[in-house]
Amino acid sequence: MQKEMKTFTIAAGTLGNATLLQRGVRIHGTAGMSIREFIEIGLGLAPEYVEKQIRTIFLNNSPADDIDIVQIKDGDILSLSGALPGVAGMAMGRDTAISGFRSEIRAVNSGDVGEGDAFVSVKLFNLIARDSGPKLLERGVIVKASEILKSYGENAPEGLAAEDGTVILKTIVT
Repeated sequence: MQKEMKTFTIAAGTLGNATLLQRGVRIHGTAGMSIREFIEIGLGLAPEYVEKQIRTIFLNNSPADDIDIVQIKDGDILSLSGALPGVAGMAMGRDTAISGFRSEIRAVNSGDVGEGDAFVSVKLFNLIARDSGPKLLERGVIVKASEILKSYGENAPEGLAAEDGTVILKTIVT
């Protein structure tokens, strides 16, 4: 990763924020944090919100049930969603009556998670993107300039070019 990243700002509520959050943004954490610690500390979400609103969690495309035990490492992909509809939602959601039927695909610790910095790609969906996305973007996220250009199109920050590589994007309240 680059040592010095450019920072770009965009107005809060700009069309494209939700698209960017679904594509994924990188957030700094510490290798070895539990998923819960990363969500609460790294993303700044309240414990009650995590427990009551974030009902579907995937780590590296595997559903995560025990977010207090499974640890993050550099390069992980964490996807967060509210409850999903139907049988798929029941099967993939945390602590549901049928989540035990998918125990073979659930997220588990991968062994050596390493030490130090961990940059985790975070994807937010549905009400989680709506509720938590604005605050996360206000704090600043790490993202490839090309992803910003794809997500925002003509609403992208002025002066941003794909050649800028990895940048920090922050929203500002206007």
